[in-house]
Amino acid sequence: MNVMRRLKSIASGRTSISSDPGGHGLTKRVKVDQEAEQKIDGELCLDERGASGLEQHMASTSLENAASTSNPSSMTRTEKSGYDQLPKEMNEVGIRDDKATNHDDKPTKHVEKDMEPSIVTGNGTETGHIIATTVGGQNGQPKRTISFMAERVVGTGSFGVVYQAKCLETGEAVAIKKVLQDRRYKNRELQVMRLLDHPNVVELKHCFFSTTEKDELYLNLVLEYIPETVHRVSRHYSKTNHQHMPILYVQLYTYQICRGLSYLHHVVGVCHRDIKPQNLLVNPHTHHLKICDFGSAKMLVPGEPNISYICSRYYRAPELIFGATAYTTAIDMWSAGCVLAELLLGQPLFPGESGVDQLVEIIKVLGTPTREEIKCMNPNYTEFKFPQIKAHPWHKVFHKRMPHEAVDLVSRLLQYSPNLRCSALEACAHPFFDDLRNPNACLPNGRALPPLFDFTAQELAGASAELRERLIPEHARKEDC
Repeated sequence: MNVMRRLKSIASGRTSISSDPGGHGLTKRVKVDQEAEQKIDGELCLDERGASGLEQHMASTSLENAASTSNPSSMTRTEKSGYDQLPKEMNEVGIRDDKATNHDDKPTKHVEKDMEPSIVTGNGTETGHIIATTVGGQNGQPKRTISFMAERVVGTGSFGVVYQAKCLETGEAVAIKKVLQDRRYKNRELQVMRLLDHPNVVELKHCFFSTTEKDELYLNLVLEYIPETVHRVSRHYSKTNHQHMPILYVQLYTYQICRGLSYLHHVVGVCHRDIKPQNLLVNPHTHHLKICDFGSAKMLVPGEPNISYICSRYYRAPELIFGATAYTTAIDMWSAGCVLAELLLGQPLFPGESGVDQLVEIIKVLGTPTREEIKCMNPNYTEFKFPQIKAHPWHKVFHKRMPHEAVDLVSRLLQYSPNLRCSALEACAHPFFDDLRNPNACLPNGRALPPLFDFTAQELAGASAELRERLIPEHARKEDC
C-alpha cells in the first residue's frame, strides 16, 4: 500500500494501534513471528529478513565494511549509501546516494592488542578440520602454536560463517568468525576489535588469515564463545512459556547493553551501528551479557559523512531513514530502546516491512515528527509534509502492569531528536535499574549478579559527582573512591 495513503488512513482514524485483549499494548503480528523464525540463530548472524539483493549487500559485514586501504599513505575508503526509495509524494526529501570518505587514522584511546595475523594455507575452519596458527614473536615474546578444531556451524550470513571450535591446547570453546577479505583493504572489524577490552564486549582472542586453492583470502576472528543470544532467550519466553521475560532479566540485559555502549561511545569512540537482540550474547547461567559483531562498527568523526543505510531494519534510528550522514552514537541508543521495548513486549515494537515502512511504524507510535525534530534528524529535509498523526501514549503501548520506570526509560531512548536521547551512561543511572543496585539483589537461583558496578576511571571520565553516586551504589564503592 502507498505509504502516504497509509499515513493519511492512520491520521483519519481508519487505522490505529489497538490494545489486544491480553493487555499487551500492540496487537500481535503473526507475520513478525514468521519473519523471526526465518532468522538464523547464529551468535553473530545478520538480520536480513528476506531483504533485496541491494539491502543484503549493504547490510553485509564483509567487504562493504572493510576499513581503510592497506596503503599506509592513503588511509581512506569510500562508504556507499544504499536505501529504499521514498514514494513519489516524498520527493521533496528524497534520500541521496551520497558517497562518504572514512578516515581511519583517528587517534585511538587504547593500545592495540599484540597480535599479528598469520596466514594459513587451506580453508581453515571447515567442520572437523584442525588448523594450527602461530602467535607471539613480537616484543621479544617467543612464538607458540595454537590449534583449533572446528566443531559446528553456529551462524551464517552474507558476511561469512561462524563456527564453534575448540582450542586443542587448552580445551577452551571459542567462536571463529570467517569472512572473505579483500586484499586491497584492512578489515575495519579487526581494527576495532583490537581496541576493545570490557566486561560487556565480546573478547577477541586471536586472528589469522586462511587461503584457498582459488587464492581467496579469508580473515578468521577467534572470539570467546558464549552460547546464547538475547534473541533466543526472549523467544524462549514468548514461544515456550507464553509469557514475557522476567523483569529482572530485562533490567540486567538492558543495563549491560547500556554499559557496554557507554564504553564503546565514550572510551573507545566507536559506534556499533547494528545493535539488535541477535548481536547480544548471554551466558544463560550467569546472565552476563556481551555485545558482539563489530562488522558495521565505525569511529564517527565530526564533519565526516557516513552511510545512512546501516543497522538492521527494526532497530534503525529515524534519522537514518531520513538519510542523515552526520549522525552520532545516538543511533545506538535508539536501537537499545527498541531492544528494551521488545523485551518488555515480547515482540518488536517497530516491525517495518521495508525501510520506508519502518518510518510508518515509528510514526504510528511516536506521532508525526515536528519540523524541528526533522531538522534535528537531518537539516537537509525540512520541507517534509506528513499527515498529522498524534503520538500513541506510551502507557497504552505497554500493558498496565508494566513498571513506570521501564516505560519512562523507553520514552527517553526513543526520541526523534538524537540530542534528546539519554546517553548510555545516563541510561545506566536510570531508576529502572535501582533494583540491581540493591545490596541484596541476586539471581532467582540465589547466585550473585554479574559484575555491574566495577567502572574504570575511563568509563566515569567526565561524569558528574551526582551521576557517579547514582552509578555506584554504596555497597559497591571502594574506600578510595
